[in-house]
Amino acid sequence: MNEENDKKKVLPSVAIADNKDWFLQQLIHIANISESVWQITLNVSGFLVSGTLIGGVEYFESLGNEMSRDLSAEAAKTIKNLFSSPASFYTSDIYKEKPNIGYIHLKDAKFFHPGGAPVPNNRGVLWRGRIEEVSGFSFGLLSTQNLDNDE
Repeated sequence: MNEENDKKKVLPSVAIADNKDWFLQQLIHIANISESVWQITLNVSGFLVSGTLIGGVEYFESLGNEMSRDLSAEAAKTIKNLFSSPASFYTSDIYKEKPNIGYIHLKDAKFFHPGGAPVPNNRGVLWRGRIEEVSGFSFGLLSTQNLDNDE
């Protein structure tokens, strides 16, 4: 097998747009078709968003679960179905034939800005953002530490 065919097997084929980072699109596509556990920090409109990269299926199923919490059984079922139904896009033939990577999904996301505490400060949240708004990224999570302690 030649080198070009080897590259095609390693990197999935995605619809790459000029204003989107091709490498980030590849990572998102891998998350969309498998389980990923990559922790990532994104630079988005002057804020840093830090969390775990997840695929669209996990995002929408988790969103359905989150939005239906604390509701009566009947209402919970309706709301869960409503919010989780878009997950089917990521398993559809349309996505499999020509993936179009327009959004990135994180779980346990927190937002950071200069001089401030992470938001929310009690727990991370589900987050969905447009990939074209991401101006940079790094692997790993941001966290705050008590900088007053010189240990």
